[in-house]
Amino acid sequence: MNKSRPHFDPALLHIPAAFAAALASGFLLSAGTVSGTVSTLAAALAGITPPLYSIAILLGALACYGVKGAPPGMHFLLAALVTVTCVRILFHEQCKPHLLALTTTLCGVFSGIILDVIVYAGAGQLPLYLFASVLTGTAAYFLADARDTLYEQRRITIHAGKTFTFSLCYLLCITALCGLDTPFFNIGRIVGLSLTLLFARQLRYTGGTLVGALTACGVTLCSVSLGTPMLFLPVTAMMAGFCSALPQLLFIPVFLLMQALSSAVLDGSRGLVREMTEIAVSCGLYVLLSQADLYRFLSLGDAEHMPSDYRRERFIAEAVKELREETSAVMHRLKVTPPDDPAIQIRERLCTGCRNYSDCWMQKSQQTAAAIRELVRGQRQGSVPPVPEHCHRRKALTELCSGQAAQSALAQMQRVHLLQNRQVTLEHLQLIEEVTAGIAGQRDARCLAPQTDALKRILYRCAAEYERFEVRRLRTGRIAAEILTQQQGFPVVSVQKLLEHYLRIRMETVQIETESGVRICLYQSPPYCLEYAMQSQNAPHYERCGDHCDAFTDCIGDQYLVLSDGMGSGSAASLASRIAVRTLRRMVESGMQVMTAVRIVNSMLRTETCTENFATLDVMHFHADCGEFELCKSGAAATLFCHSGKVQRISSMSLPIGIMTDALPSRKRSSAYAGDMIVMLSDGIGEAEYPYISQLLREGISPQEVVQSACEKSALFHGGQCRDDVTIIAARMTSRIQTESTKIDNSDLNEYADSTVSPANLL
Repeated sequence: MNKSRPHFDPALLHIPAAFAAALASGFLLSAGTVSGTVSTLAAALAGITPPLYSIAILLGALACYGVKGAPPGMHFLLAALVTVTCVRILFHEQCKPHLLALTTTLCGVFSGIILDVIVYAGAGQLPLYLFASVLTGTAAYFLADARDTLYEQRRITIHAGKTFTFSLCYLLCITALCGLDTPFFNIGRIVGLSLTLLFARQLRYTGGTLVGALTACGVTLCSVSLGTPMLFLPVTAMMAGFCSALPQLLFIPVFLLMQALSSAVLDGSRGLVREMTEIAVSCGLYVLLSQADLYRFLSLGDAEHMPSDYRRERFIAEAVKELREETSAVMHRLKVTPPDDPAIQIRERLCTGCRNYSDCWMQKSQQTAAAIRELVRGQRQGSVPPVPEHCHRRKALTELCSGQAAQSALAQMQRVHLLQNRQVTLEHLQLIEEVTAGIAGQRDARCLAPQTDALKRILYRCAAEYERFEVRRLRTGRIAAEILTQQQGFPVVSVQKLLEHYLRIRMETVQIETESGVRICLYQSPPYCLEYAMQSQNAPHYERCGDHCDAFTDCIGDQYLVLSDGMGSGSAASLASRIAVRTLRRMVESGMQVMTAVRIVNSMLRTETCTENFATLDVMHFHADCGEFELCKSGAAATLFCHSGKVQRISSMSLPIGIMTDALPSRKRSSAYAGDMIVMLSDGIGEAEYPYISQLLREGISPQEVVQSACEKSALFHGGQCRDDVTIIAARMTSRIQTESTKIDNSDLNEYADSTVSPANLL
């Protein structure tokens, strides 16, 4: 009988390993100096870590204090560490970087006052302590900012304002490591040289110059004598970046020779042996690190580029906008000429040569013209007024008035159609502009070239057929991938797991059917999501429900709830609401903005049938990145929103779609917190039931229970019988913990490691 072996979870080692790392960091950082003064970077690091690791950093600093023989220069560092650790124990909540920096600064100020006033009895060191406290707080801010960015994106971001943060953190780390100086080598210079060589090799002259300059500044900040041989490092790294195309066996000697020459020129022969030793050790360390792919850990502005489709769509949108403005200007200048006066036309065709011409048109011109106009108007309305008795051509006048009435009706109809065509033309041009600009705006994302290449390798390994694919970073920082394929049985699960392993994030998948195949969208799990439920019931004596509702997710993880109520009940109402919901979903999934999609649905309903065909439309767009939602209402019933235990009613004064050309919906945007609920209703729910639904929301029950209870009780609030279709959608906002939304479960990877396409074989 086989016995199952106990399963060991590697996650159990996380806390001991982190504690040991914090202990070592406290020891090493406390041993470092900055321009001959003890570095306070250990206090800054303790100010941003949880209490357990702050204690470990303090213990490491105490161990260094004992090993170095209790130097007086460490008294301020130890006092600041003790104060910061006590504060972290008392207030252990995770705060924002600026609050952590302020707390760390105040702890340093308090420690400096205690040392100067009590311990040293007014030795006059307080200004120095205050200056060191401000520097410690500043370092804590940038360390916390870099930590949060790494925690959320799992990448070192070298663009979009984060360059300074990570650059300063790197400079502080090099400065702290340079404090570990020995007679034979300097650890900070070795680490800086090896990283400079790695960046110059993989990121060429841009990365090499940046890291080389930061390394030289960090070493010089620790000690001017240590930094003198490194002053030419940025230039050496830039030249090495230009030589990065050389083979590895030539690239390393070239860098070694250039750095050795620059060090000899700057420092002479005093420390040449030591510097050559450091360069040789750095090259050896680089050989060990050269297998690491920096693109897996960095998000670089140079490696990301805007797709050409985005630029082309923006140009098209701008061109359509200019065309619409020019067309509108031309149409306003081209006046629609009114039809000619029928009295003048009849006078020229009939009365010329009549013996009563002078009597009718010279003496009684106004009366004659009014009589003829009345005859034409009567012909158009079907009632013929009497012909003037003094007219000698009464029969011919009647026939001409009849023909003129037909011509006037045709001219008026053409005039109305021309005005309508102008309006429709401008409306369609504006819709084309909005559609193109909306799609271009959604594609306003940075295409990640290394990640796109990795996705290509994943598709090849999984034997997946594709037409096009792309990996890009959205404006919000999340990563999204898109694959267009016609393959039946596309290996979505395999591709998703391998891409998750490469990117080190949790991803979700949405499949959208298109005419050209299947559009597979993979996106990084957003921090917020909706838990929803919906239910509909028909009005009595009708087989079909006049209401339609739907819920779907777009290609980047935003969620949509849609409710449409067709006017009336039965098949006619069901047709209008079904057209509205399905068309809106198709438009939004294609990348269109909600407002533009609503206008297109409105235009379709106005021309779908020859009868009145209109419906209400209620759309909720939930932004999964920030937890905000936007309501777009077109004649829809009120929406109930329960925020922090208080229920508010959101209503609108807009018209239903399918009635007017410019029937724009009302918009309402609001923020939601975890646990907040929102209920969308059709007009089958009367005003009398709103207090009951509000009470259900205050009780905090699940959306499914809210929907079921409200539908079951709807008949009671209408006198025992529902007279209209009833539809209810209830949704609750939930917040995902960052570690759960970005962390990949080890069990998933272990289970997937036995598959034919393993991450190790792929990458």
